[in-house]
Amino acid sequence: MNSTRPVLVVGASGYVGSRVARGLAADGRTVLAAARSPLPDGGDGVVPVRYDTVATLPDAVRAACARAGAPLPGAVVASIGGWHKGAPLLEADPDQWSATLASHLTAHLEAARALVPLLAPGDPYVVLNGAASREAMAGSGAISVTGAGLAMLVQVLRLEAAQPNARAVRFHELVVDHAVSGDDRNQDPAQTRTPAQVVSALGELLDQAGAPAVVHV
Repeated sequence: MNSTRPVLVVGASGYVGSRVARGLAADGRTVLAAARSPLPDGGDGVVPVRYDTVATLPDAVRAACARAGAPLPGAVVASIGGWHKGAPLLEADPDQWSATLASHLTAHLEAARALVPLLAPGDPYVVLNGAASREAMAGSGAISVTGAGLAMLVQVLRLEAAQPNARAVRFHELVVDHAVSGDDRNQDPAQTRTPAQVVSALGELLDQAGAPAVVHV
């Protein structure tokens, strides 16, 4: 990506998203940190973008860029959803199942629909996914199912972006294969990845036009 254009991080109030935003800024990038909830001061290079609904997010991004005297973003990082444990799938509350589908899968499609028009051909759109998307996890069945669906969603978006007359944004999936260290929700994970490792892998992916469709860290 063109390093003079900001990186838009969606989900910047979450555990991983907030650390991604700060880490990218520490690497010298301008970061647009988008979240529905108020954001703490992210430090130099982090421009907060507060929005109410996905439909209002593009205008919020444009307004934040105008206030900061910055161009429109040259990349999007979608850190949407998260991880949690709950009841077995056959015993889970149907409303909770529907809510997880909405927040962990449908939300990604809605964000892509809203934000891809802000990008130029060749700009990267990166979706963060987790280990549950590849490994079935009892108690996190809804997360495993939506994670697997998210992986396929990115594949389809990538194929459709290559069609004639499509906006040729390059879609990527960054899979964090182990728990991110420092998150109190983790229960004695066998292995962890540090936020710095996630940011490093993400930075390489953003900057390499020929980066693989799927990158693991």
